[in-house]
Amino acid sequence: MGILQRIWSANSPSAGLLAGLAEMTGRNAELADRLERHAKLCSYPNIVGGLSTLAAREAEHSRMLRAILSERHVWSKLPRPPGAEGSSNWARISGDLAILLGLLNDMNQQVIKWESIDPQFSARLRAVMLEYDRNLGELRDLALRCDPHALD
Repeated sequence: MGILQRIWSANSPSAGLLAGLAEMTGRNAELADRLERHAKLCSYPNIVGGLSTLAAREAEHSRMLRAILSERHVWSKLPRPPGAEGSSNWARISGDLAILLGLLNDMNQQVIKWESIDPQFSARLRAVMLEYDRNLGELRDLALRCDPHALD
């Protein structure tokens, strides 16, 4: 966060929350890119289909969050460039799972904090949070299918 953003966010509680939401939107775009990339690297058709579906959903979440932010005249943060992602399907999907779990936790905090400031805005964020929760279960199932130590 830059110095001007810190000064701006110190003036109101919603400004700090919007800055956090802008950072989350960038991480969401990063997750969508990762899922799409990981679907292309996978050789199992069932897992490829699941990852592609999740990538499309997360890309839609990113678009929704950017629209929510633009209504309040805030830009989302840029996604981070890809780093080391793992050499196996299980390692890559486990990394995706960790990112999605972090997004779910952060969105839950946003929903709670926005509830007292703007209940309607909080309800919109809650809808995204519930979809994160559903996607987390599906991604966990895909990770378990790729687990090299799982029993058949």
